[in-house]
Amino acid sequence: MELTLRQEILKCSGPLLDRHEWASLEALWRPYVDEGDLDAQAYLAYMCLWCFDQTEEKDREMRGFLRAASNAGHVDAMYWLAKFSTPEGSERDDLLKVAAERGSRGAQRDLGAMYATGDWTAGKDPAKAVSWYRLAAEGGHDDAQYNLGFMYILGEGTGPNVDEGLLWLSRSADRGNASAMRLLADLYRHGYYGVPLDIAEAVRWDETYAKTEQPGRIYLHDLEGSL
Repeated sequence: MELTLRQEILKCSGPLLDRHEWASLEALWRPYVDEGDLDAQAYLAYMCLWCFDQTEEKDREMRGFLRAASNAGHVDAMYWLAKFSTPEGSERDDLLKVAAERGSRGAQRDLGAMYATGDWTAGKDPAKAVSWYRLAAEGGHDDAQYNLGFMYILGEGTGPNVDEGLLWLSRSADRGNASAMRLLADLYRHGYYGVPLDIAEAVRWDETYAKTEQPGRIYLHDLEGSL
């Protein structure tokens, strides 16, 4: 699917997800799914499995789409297959690694989180967490940008670097990440971790957060780089 078409359909999907209108959402994507488009199969399956309680038959159909797209080499389908359909353990972790290595921003972000916490088979490695977060962050994943910025602020997995941390937090906030906005406001208001006090910046991020509407973002988070 061409990038501009994918972006257009994804933007139309956000309000439908907010209103929980599965029939309309499926009708929007189904023509492309029926043509065998891998993006459409993977994205519709992702949204169905993440956002809706469906019949067993529909659930099975959507997982089938994920498997088919994954087997055809769709990297985000690999990631979502690991996330939704593979039990925790080495098989899931291996699938996440492959998806991340092939460029899935969501998988890269998740590997960063798992290396940061040690909550998977490979254990904890903050330096590798920073490396995977950076890959996803450079690809535009706002949650990876938030986590990377926070790790620089804290000096976890890397030396403390306030300027670098604020840079990534600002990029995340500029993409609409509410957690980054709130953290920036707190950092500037209280001067935590060596961040210079700046009440004007704190107020600016508070106001930005208050005005930000995020239709569908909780659901479309793992599609962030496509929006």
